[in-house]
Amino acid sequence: MPSAPGHITVPATESTTRAGEWGVFLDNGEHLRVSGVPRRNGQTVTWRIDGHGSPLSGGMRAAWSGIVAVDPASEGRTHVDHAVPTRGGSVPTWYFDSAPGDERRRWAVHIFGLGSTRAGALRSVDIASDEGIPSVVPAYRNTLEGPTVGGGRHHLGATEVDDVADVLEALSVTGEERFVLFGWSMGAQIALQLADSATWGSRVDRLVLDSPVLDWRSVLEANVARANLPPRLGRLAIPWLEGRRRAQAVGLSSPVDLDRLNWVRHAGRITQPVLIHHGSSDDSVPLTDSRTFAERAPRARLVSSDGGHTTGWNTGPAAYIASTARFLRASYA
Repeated sequence: MPSAPGHITVPATESTTRAGEWGVFLDNGEHLRVSGVPRRNGQTVTWRIDGHGSPLSGGMRAAWSGIVAVDPASEGRTHVDHAVPTRGGSVPTWYFDSAPGDERRRWAVHIFGLGSTRAGALRSVDIASDEGIPSVVPAYRNTLEGPTVGGGRHHLGATEVDDVADVLEALSVTGEERFVLFGWSMGAQIALQLADSATWGSRVDRLVLDSPVLDWRSVLEANVARANLPPRLGRLAIPWLEGRRRAQAVGLSSPVDLDRLNWVRHAGRITQPVLIHHGSSDDSVPLTDSRTFAERAPRARLVSSDGGHTTGWNTGPAAYIASTARFLRASYA
């Protein structure tokens, strides 16, 4: 709707009425950041725009998002953008508080989720930086910023993990480096596979998972329900992922073994310390999976919030940052 300078007025929805810090993508390509508590007026809400004074005309479409910065420059962050060679091709990678080839004892690796970009992980980069841990944020195959492999289809983390493993290899100057893995949504699938692997498991120091995809079957069911579709549609999709011929028919270069990627079932294999952030308003990835994982994994802890999918930071930045910082500082034998 038409808005006064420095403000944006949008329809009142569950997302737009929630206090916190948010990003807004406009259909003209502009990105805005809003924060605080909105002012509600009937069926609309008005937000103050951080650092923006131009009036907005009505009728423009916008997407409400948890991504509050589109790149490091928009946050005033110094970084190096470097292409890392991987099995999937060269992946653009942001380096913070470091540069390619640096010898560091500990690295934080931030892995974004399905349909997102590296910008989504900037929320966790700041936390690692404040704790003195240099960070890298890589893209990976078949994402908006990564190389296209095969038919360009996602493999739900099953093949994408190879690219992130190659990024860890690129960070291994001495072979003694330790890694803190931050996994956002599907990024948790990649992080957990690395933590469970014979090659990298002993060098993964700990994991921070946000709205983690832990069981693709339950995620399919949740998203079918969110779309108000019959539950059987989620079950019908599974053979097209797991069967070799059917997977090839829908553009997958290889089938996806959903049982292997079921970390609710395999939680006991993750022996590293794990901190999980998950919101009670997440209607995309079930909170119940995170609860069960936290009960079964030897050293996992769940911090719940009233946020939605990957928006716990947005609804309560101070609490989110504090709990994550304590986890990063904690000494684990």
